Amino acid sequence: MCRTSGWTPSGTSTVLPPADESGIRRPRYRRRQIVALLTACIVAAAVVLGAWTVVHDPSGQAHRVADARSGRTTARSGTPSSSAPTTTTTTGPAPPIRGVPVSMEEATFTDTSRPVESNGVILARTRALPTYIWSPTTGGPFPLVVFVHGYNIGPLQYQRFCSTLASSGYVVAAPSFPLEDPSRGFGLNRADIPSEATDVSFVISSLLNEAQERMIDPEQIAVVGHSDGADVVLLVGYGPGHVDSRVRAVVSDAPDPMTNGVQPSDVPLLLVQGTADSVVPYSSSEEVFSQIQSPVDYVSLLGADHLPPIAGGTQWTPVLDDAVAEFLDAYVADRGPGPAALPSQLASSSLVRLQTKD
Repeated sequence: MCRTSGWTPSGTSTVLPPADESGIRRPRYRRRQIVALLTACIVAAAVVLGAWTVVHDPSGQAHRVADARSGRTTARSGTPSSSAPTTTTTTGPAPPIRGVPVSMEEATFTDTSRPVESNGVILARTRALPTYIWSPTTGGPFPLVVFVHGYNIGPLQYQRFCSTLASSGYVVAAPSFPLEDPSRGFGLNRADIPSEATDVSFVISSLLNEAQERMIDPEQIAVVGHSDGADVVLLVGYGPGHVDSRVRAVVSDAPDPMTNGVQPSDVPLLLVQGTADSVVPYSSSEEVFSQIQSPVDYVSLLGADHLPPIAGGTQWTPVLDDAVAEFLDAYVADRGPGPAALPSQLASSSLVRLQTKD
């Protein structure tokens, strides 16, 4: 309560009327003094009441004060609105990696539970898989890519491709398969392709046992194959009885159609083939495109043959390299602009015709 004597509002002073010769103050000035004091008390009470209303307003209406410049409105918590910009921190995908230094080493992984067998003849009691491994020399951990070579050729014939892919931030492991690589001395037999799909899973497991030492991210795994190797990776991704659930993406370059069924999957596929392929009919990839029941990006290299684009030295070579790296970045490594931007990336070359399906 505001008293009318002995107190003055802050910032004001009370002016008393002049006394006459008898020392008695004139009544009209006394009335003015009282009126002034009462007015000051009313003002002070209004200020106190207004402050109490802002703090205790249960509806929040006292807080919804629009800032005419910013267009903002204060929150119900009573925090004043501010015209200063706010900063929101978001975590997006990492940028792509390109051109990092790479080293190569050799290792042999031996599956003692299975033989090398051709036409009913056991050629070796165990399946030894000499493997070439290309890795970035610094950083990591990196995604693992197992590369599967073609028929009558070995992994070192793909050294250029594997090294280039590794320089984009991947550990690339390319095993030699006993009945596909002529240097192994067992002869050749394409009927071994299903066993090679099992070999791929064995190599993945063997490398994951050394994931920390080899700077491998065990949650980011893909398989890439060319020609017969393209058939193998389709089995690893979509073949009933051969699917490896650890694989997040498949790249199949010039495959044959799948003949023993296709398992529905959400694992994305990059399908690649030259339209002038002289070894595998171009129609084969068109059939695979219709068979696979998962997201597919189908890159046709216009005018390209079978081996030259991936072996190197052609106008299609950098297009192929970029397509594989961009696809794996989007679906495996979580780098770059992501899957939504992938079609525009893959179709950016005049040497490419792109088909997609979800």
